[in-house]
Amino acid sequence: MERTVPSGLWGIGLGTILVAGGVLTVFGWDTESDSSNRLLAAAILLACFCGILGQQGSSRGSDDVGPTLLLGGLGLGGVLGMEPVNRIFVIGLLAYAGFFLARHLTASLQKTLALVHVSLALMLAVLAIFMEEGGGGVGVLFLVLTFLPLVPFHLPFLGILRSSRESLGSVWLVVWLAAGLSQLQDLEAMLILHVEWKGVLPVLALVSALYASLKAMGHRLPREGLAYATITFLALLWGLSGEFSHIAEWGLPFGMAVALLMSALLCAYAFLHERYGAHPLNTLQGLGAGLPRFRGIFTFLISLIMLLPVLPVVAAFQNIPPDAPEAHFLFPVWLLLFTVWLSVSWVFTTMLHQTAFGKPRPDVPHRDLSVYELWTLLLLMGTASVCGMMA
Repeated sequence: MERTVPSGLWGIGLGTILVAGGVLTVFGWDTESDSSNRLLAAAILLACFCGILGQQGSSRGSDDVGPTLLLGGLGLGGVLGMEPVNRIFVIGLLAYAGFFLARHLTASLQKTLALVHVSLALMLAVLAIFMEEGGGGVGVLFLVLTFLPLVPFHLPFLGILRSSRESLGSVWLVVWLAAGLSQLQDLEAMLILHVEWKGVLPVLALVSALYASLKAMGHRLPREGLAYATITFLALLWGLSGEFSHIAEWGLPFGMAVALLMSALLCAYAFLHERYGAHPLNTLQGLGAGLPRFRGIFTFLISLIMLLPVLPVVAAFQNIPPDAPEAHFLFPVWLLLFTVWLSVSWVFTTMLHQTAFGKPRPDVPHRDLSVYELWTLLLLMGTASVCGMMA
């Protein structure tokens, strides 16, 4: 595809995000928001910045500037605002998700169920404003499951990624998971109040990981495959939360590492999409084989992703107090770890082979990553690595 002259909107979008980051750095970082929320806000700003930076001169890059800025504003309000202001921004995010699904997702049973799910989450979020702190355990659990999805609560998340272009989907993914990760404190409080959930979560997470990993293996279009792979990783977060306390300390950097690496992978496929259009991976393999910089970065990115199953275990052990009784590691938890590790290894090595090391395509012109695209991937991968080290 022929690239166009850089749009004025591209520069306005980047300038807006830089100004927002500067304002938060000068005035916002000293507020009462804790360090975990500041990490989430920084990740949202970075995802928005990279989502626009990599689209420099793309054929439809200017279409994503407005939605990206809107998502960034809603996400920042949801993770940085004080109660009940943050809940109002979460309601706005859910309302925008419903609008987005209704407008862009093809009519189907999945669309209907996703819209019903979002409507119910929207009502629970409104009710949460009027509840006392810590109240409404089921409602809190439903909201966290909406943003950090387990099967069968994954349809809104899947529908959003399926109906977005890869570049906008990379922003959606980070904002959506950040909204869920900001509620981990609520989840931990709910688990303390309802101890019986701790024994059920590893089994539910294992079932979700099995289903999502099988779906990830079966999908040939990157967006759907990556959505299911993300749900597989999130099963680890849920499965280990029943065994390890202090989930907000180890779960947040792990969740951000997952979000930023999946966002980078979506951006990488956006760059291929810009050059060759959307193709099933199994019918047009090796599109990245003629792009040396792309192949090197993509290989490193997949290598980082395959380390992700290790992070929550290491991080959780690091955050356990010496006298804590956690870490029994029941059989379902071991089975969950084994399942996730094997399945994501299969999914991403196959994806690497099909994309970067498949049969070269002599019949298509190759144009390697631009400086803007290269920095987009490096920034996301570098920040995800920092999150991994913090875990």
